[in-house]
Parts: sequence; C-alpha cells; structure tokens
Amino acid sequence: MRNLLIKISLVFLIFLSSYAYGETTTKPEILLEPATPGPGDVMVVTVKNAIGQVEGTFNGKKVYFNPSKESFKAIVAIDYFTEPGKYGLDISVNGSVIKETVDVIKKEYEVETLTLPKKMVELTPKDEARAERDARKMAALWPNETGRSWTGDFIYPLAGEIIAPFGVRRIINNIPKSPHTGIDVRGHKGDKIIAPNDAVVALVDKQFFGGNALVLNHGQGIYTMFFHLSKILVKPGQVVKKGDVIALVGATGRATGPHLHWGVRVQGARIDPLELIHLKLE
Repeated sequence: MRNLLIKISLVFLIFLSSYAYGETTTKPEILLEPATPGPGDVMVVTVKNAIGQVEGTFNGKKVYFNPSKESFKAIVAIDYFTEPGKYGLDISVNGSVIKETVDVIKKEYEVETLTLPKKMVELTPKDEARAERDARKMAALWPNETGRSWTGDFIYPLAGEIIAPFGVRRIINNIPKSPHTGIDVRGHKGDKIIAPNDAVVALVDKQFFGGNALVLNHGQGIYTMFFHLSKILVKPGQVVKKGDVIALVGATGRATGPHLHWGVRVQGARIDPLELIHLKLE
C-alpha cells in the first residue's frame, strides 16, 4: 500500500511539473524591422523568448544571430539587385525551425544623366583589363566570412555632406552605367577617415577607378570600403578599433575632386551604408 502511494505521488508530481512547464514556456517571437524591406536595405531580425542556440538562413545564406539584452538579433541584407517578391527566412531555435516569409518590395532610385569627356567614360583595352582585375580582387573578399569583430553601433567614417547618394543609376553620354552602390561624402584633401567599427584590414590596393582603396572586414560577412584616398594609414591584417584614423581623403583614381566613396557589403549584398549607420545594435 505504501509503495502504491509513493508511485501515485510521483506521477502527480510529474504531472504538475509538466503542467507548470507548459504554462510558463513561451513560444519564440519573431520581429522583422522593417517588415517589408527594399533593395539596398538592411532588415533586423529579432528573436524574443528564445533559450539556447539561435541560427538561421535567408535566401540560401547564413544569418548570424547575436545576443542582445533579452533577445537575439541578426542583420539581413537585401542586395541592390534583388527582385521584388517573397523570400524564405528559416530560423532555428534549439533545433526547432520557424519559417518566415520576407516580402521584398520595389524601391525606386534616382536616375542621373551626365555628359563627360570620352576619355573619362570609354576605356582602353588595357584600362578595361585592369578594372576587371580590380573587380575580381574585390569579389574574392565577400565569401570570406570570419568571426565577429564589430561591436555595438556603426559610426560615420567621415562627417560631411553626401554629394552622391546610394543607388543612383547613371546614364553617361547616353550609355547606361553601373548604379552607384555606395555614397560619396564631401571632404577636403587630408581630412581624416575613421574606422566605423572594430575590424581587420582585409585589403589595401591601388585601383583604376577607386584609386587608393581600403577594405575593412568587420566579421560575420560585413565589409566596409573606402576609395579615392590620398593616403592609407593601415596595413593588411592590422586590427583596428572603432574611431581609429585609417586613411585620409583624396581624389585618386577616377575622381573629379576630393571626396570619400564609402561602400558596404553584407555577405556580398550591396547595401546603403546609411542603413548600417542607422541600425541600433547596442
């Protein structure tokens, strides 16, 4: 009889524990901001009420979730050339997969028509070959996704007027050219440019279009790029901290005057650098 009572008590306790667990366990909550991003935008994915490991994929690429107060946050980039439509976002919380759909909307960018001297538009075979080599060298960087170096919010590398925004489609001498996938910031020759976040120097180069060029690897697929520099003050492989002076404004390469061309890639996606700046990640 005593053994029977013990067994009944144990069953009752197990039932109470299961009931309590069911009452207190909350399903993970997924927030997408903005809910409907456009090409060139950055979307922040927040997972609340998650315990354990959080992972994800978007459009076939890994999504890096980082702890943030009482949630996990990830940066998802929408490439400039992404077509409007619905794209799958898979989030795994402790092995349990949650499927979300991201509705990428159409986004209009300015069209700029310019007339320039032929020598600034039409390349010789030699110059074209050099420009193609430069492009291949840059493209080889993006698949290298290292551990996280960045910390907290990103900051402006140079304070100044934006003289050419992201996404502008240019028609030069009646010939459509590649869109402007960075921003141009007005500056004076010799103005200091600082690291927008902690990083490792990924590339120091002299390029046909970009002149003296510098690329920083912030980890988790985030790269920032700086072109037309008069002087580069860091070396490949060097670790830099947010706010460190890394270069000086110039007009090298194909530039009509001193300014900074600043670009950002997130897992290869071309995004508006201002989108990265506006994120609240701390």
